[in-house]
Amino acid sequence: MQNFSEVILKLIFKNKLPSKHQLKNLILKTSDLFTFLDLKRPENYMKDQDFLKGYTAYFVPVNLAKIYSILKEFFRYPSIINKKDIKIIDIGCGPCPAILAVFKLFKEGLISFNYVRYIGVELQEEAIKFGKQMIEQFKPETLNVNYDFLKTDASDMKTYIELKELKPDIMIFSNSLGEIFDNKGIRKEDFIKFIKYFTYSDESFSLIIIEPGTKKSASRLHELRDSLIGDLGFYPYSPCINNLPCAALMANNWCYEERRWIPPEYLNFLSSMGLQINYLKFSYVILRRDGLNIRDTFLTDGIVIKNTSHLLKEKGKSRLWGCWDGRLVDIERLKRDYTDEDEWLKIKKGCYFSFDNFINLSETKIRLPRSTSVKIIYCPEVVSFNSL
Repeated sequence: MQNFSEVILKLIFKNKLPSKHQLKNLILKTSDLFTFLDLKRPENYMKDQDFLKGYTAYFVPVNLAKIYSILKEFFRYPSIINKKDIKIIDIGCGPCPAILAVFKLFKEGLISFNYVRYIGVELQEEAIKFGKQMIEQFKPETLNVNYDFLKTDASDMKTYIELKELKPDIMIFSNSLGEIFDNKGIRKEDFIKFIKYFTYSDESFSLIIIEPGTKKSASRLHELRDSLIGDLGFYPYSPCINNLPCAALMANNWCYEERRWIPPEYLNFLSSMGLQINYLKFSYVILRRDGLNIRDTFLTDGIVIKNTSHLLKEKGKSRLWGCWDGRLVDIERLKRDYTDEDEWLKIKKGCYFSFDNFINLSETKIRLPRSTSVKIIYCPEVVSFNSL
């Protein structure tokens, strides 16, 4: 596999690699435009060459690592991974087309498709140009890849009518909802109509939506999740293990992932500035209409809890928040009832786990007594995009 960091920097800077100081300034400029200056960001921001360089150096590996982690989880399911041909539409793909994550999974031997059809939808010409370079650079020699980019507005309904004819297996929205709802003023009802085009005759159609892990973005995503389930009959594949209304929303909270990853070496300077670089923070949902769920891949018929928080250590006990049958439940265990080697202490944010005994303390709070056996069923793995 090629060294991803070296290749992407050469593509961005045309073999004239920047100094660490120059790279730092470019990335920080980009970060400011997406945080503090978000409301002032112009629609044609990709035409700014400095911004484009900073964006591709930082957000490309970050976004691809997120998509890779989600797709790896998605392809755990036997009937999904056994498909030989796959069609993907990537809405608002930017300069980091999601198909690169498919390439990595293919090179690692985790999927074995014969043919991949990919359509990237993007309005920014510079982003499309870079996306094409990335695909040509990294596509596997032994994989039959047919790709196109559609230069159009992701909020234009005509776009979805045209794409419907492709009959995609997967449609991905990555960090696109802000552009569609805030910048374009599209209503949620209109968005649901867009998606409805793809659900008429394909029960296995998969919709993947990825958003930042902020309260605003995550809450909007899960409100949309609830509407898509209610209006179009979708069922979550992951991270949810039921199709009940979002428990986090009902508790006036928000649900997001925080997954460990190994960033490219050239991003290490961000740690020295006090920024968290070792974890991918995002919210997401995978929706299907055929009822397949990640829980089906677990070797258990008992209780399954999705941990939505870090393990909180307090005086005399530790606790976490888990999503369980449509409820956000406060789960605690007294320190006297577990050892340092207990599985309970190894549960990370985002893990799925089970237990065989509990005590109800209230409607939303339970305790795991000493006799309880805790088992971690599945945790997302550490992600590295340093090779592709």
